[in-house]
Amino acid sequence: MVFLTALIVFPVFVYSAVLMVFRTGLGKQRPERSGDSPKVTVLIAARNEDRNIAKVLGDLRNQTYPSDRVEILIADDHSRDKTAEIVRSCSVQDSRIRLIPVTVIEPGLTAKKNALTQALKHATGEIILTTDADCRVLPTWVETMVSYFTGDVGLVVGYSQFTEAGSLFEKLQTVDFLMLMAAAQGTANLGWAWAASGQNFAYRKTVYDQVDGYSQIGHRISGDDVLFLQLVRKTTRWKVRFAASPDAYNRTKAEPTLAALINQRKRWASNGAYQWKLNKSFFLYVIITFLANLILLLSLPAGFLWPMSLPYCIGAWILKFLAEGSLFLRACRLYGRKDLYKTFPAWFLTQIPYVVFVGIAGTLGGFRWKERNHTSPEQT
Repeated sequence: MVFLTALIVFPVFVYSAVLMVFRTGLGKQRPERSGDSPKVTVLIAARNEDRNIAKVLGDLRNQTYPSDRVEILIADDHSRDKTAEIVRSCSVQDSRIRLIPVTVIEPGLTAKKNALTQALKHATGEIILTTDADCRVLPTWVETMVSYFTGDVGLVVGYSQFTEAGSLFEKLQTVDFLMLMAAAQGTANLGWAWAASGQNFAYRKTVYDQVDGYSQIGHRISGDDVLFLQLVRKTTRWKVRFAASPDAYNRTKAEPTLAALINQRKRWASNGAYQWKLNKSFFLYVIITFLANLILLLSLPAGFLWPMSLPYCIGAWILKFLAEGSLFLRACRLYGRKDLYKTFPAWFLTQIPYVVFVGIAGTLGGFRWKERNHTSPEQT
């Protein structure tokens, strides 16, 4: 009985304690700098994005950063729609925009990392900013992200959010991504920097060259953001900061269907096991998160089979609810998303089976990304 109680409570307690640590990190804000305006390369890898690419290019053309200090490179990753045509049309209107057709496939690099690598060969900027073709960026995005690059900062993690949260399904995704961003900021401010999103990401070109680009992580389908971040942390002395200013917030869309969401999250989860090579503390956190949710999922039937354990089962659920709720409320206030308050109970309940399912499926199963199937364990 003692063993069963410990089995239920311990992972949930550790998971909850880590969330409280994340929460303390949200309170740490560091000043931005002002000064010179280094040359910036904005980089987007695009594949079949003719419905989105013109919008983000319009955003990028209207930046407050000095126009002669910005170039915009679009790596066309074998698009079969009008993506390249739209980019060429925009480049006629604005010479800062350049289309980089991906014609070379380097050994050891999977699709997106190969596209980014080919485009980076043409980059002349000291600072590289990345976002996705289906994102929208504020006019102040480039200026604000660059302001975080003090002398010892080599990489900056930006905030991204879902804004079209009309249905409950979209709101649940929005809460989920909000919690991810809270963890990203909390760990970055504490000096750990565990999470990031390529939707809003920046690094020095010298940092990219120092770690030899994506050569060490190129065989992974995803991870041009999180794995690259961990590689920089492990192999260099550059500091990582989180861009907390609302002037740097990017926006993107939630997944339209449950199947698309599961497929996306399987892709994200596929790098969980690989974190052991780059950041063992992050890997252990991933494991404890999975175990906490798995145990809670199994705890209620266990509680009815062994009634004496039921109070501990209920207590574990309450502990997790309070810890996640505390981090959630702090994040909502910080990021201006109080509209999501009512969604939290539904997210809390669905999160438990969701984490267990995606954790298993992302480790063992394949997924589809950009109309390409990925089933090889080595490439996921």
